[in-house]
Amino acid sequence: MPTSVTSPIIEEENRHNELSRWYRDKALGQRLTDQLTEELNESLEQVFGYHMLVTGTDMGLAFSRLGKTQRLFRLVTQANADQPLQAVLGSSYELPFATDSLDALVLCHSLDSSSVPHQTLRECQRVLLPNGHLFVISFNPFSVRGVMRGLRRWLSRGRRRTKSVSGRRLSDWLSLLGFSHAEPRYFASFAPLGKGRVGRLMDRFDRWLVRINAPTGTVYLLHARKRVAVHPDSGVKVERPRLISIPLGKTQEGVPVPRHVSRSHQDGAETT
Repeated sequence: MPTSVTSPIIEEENRHNELSRWYRDKALGQRLTDQLTEELNESLEQVFGYHMLVTGTDMGLAFSRLGKTQRLFRLVTQANADQPLQAVLGSSYELPFATDSLDALVLCHSLDSSSVPHQTLRECQRVLLPNGHLFVISFNPFSVRGVMRGLRRWLSRGRRRTKSVSGRRLSDWLSLLGFSHAEPRYFASFAPLGKGRVGRLMDRFDRWLVRINAPTGTVYLLHARKRVAVHPDSGVKVERPRLISIPLGKTQEGVPVPRHVSRSHQDGAETT
C-alpha cells in the first residue's frame, strides 16, 4: 500500500495558516496580538540597521510600523499579492539569505511549526550579522492552555501537531549556538471573559501576571543576540595579560638550579 508523503514546507504552511486564523478569530489570540505589539514596539526600538526578516505565522502584528531597519522582508512559502511586506520565497530551515546578512530576525511560531527546529535556529545563527538581534515568539507548553491541550491530546491519544519548546530549553539551545539572551517574557495567561465584573477582574489579574512575568503565559517572547567570535585573522586587537615571571624550581635531588653560570666558573670546573 503506497504511503503519502507530505512536504515539510506544505505542512509548515498549513500550520501557519491555522494559527493565523486562531489569532484573528479567538479572543485569546487578539489579546496576545495586543500585548505582543506593545512589547515589540519597545523592544524593536533598539534595533537599527538595514535588513530585518519576519518568518512564520501572520499574527496581525504591524511590523511595518515597528523597528528602525530600512528594509523589511517577509518569508513566505508561496507568492501572495496581498502581502504588505517584501515577500521572499523560502522555508525557515533553509533561509534564502547570505551568511551574516541580516540585522534582525523575528520568528513568529516558526519553531512550533517546524519539523526541524534545531536546523531553523542554526539558519538564524548563520544569516544574522555579529551582534544581530533574534526575537522568538513561541507557545509556552507549561501555560494553562498548553497543559490543557496536552492533557486532552493524551486522553484522546491524538497526534501531536505542534512541538512547543519551553523557554528554558530554548535558552539552552541558543547558548549552544553562541547567542546571549534575556529571560523569556510571558503574555496572556487567560482569555477575555467579557465586560462584566468577573471579566474585569480577570483582565486585571492577567495584566498583573504579565507585569510580574509569571511563567503561566500562553506565549513567550525571547530576545537574543548573536555573540561576536574573535578569530586570529579578524584584525581585532585583543589585549593580552601581562606575563608573570615564575622562579626556577629545584631538581629532584633538592639541589638548586642556578639561573646563570659564568664562563670562568665553567672553565675552573673543567680544570679541576
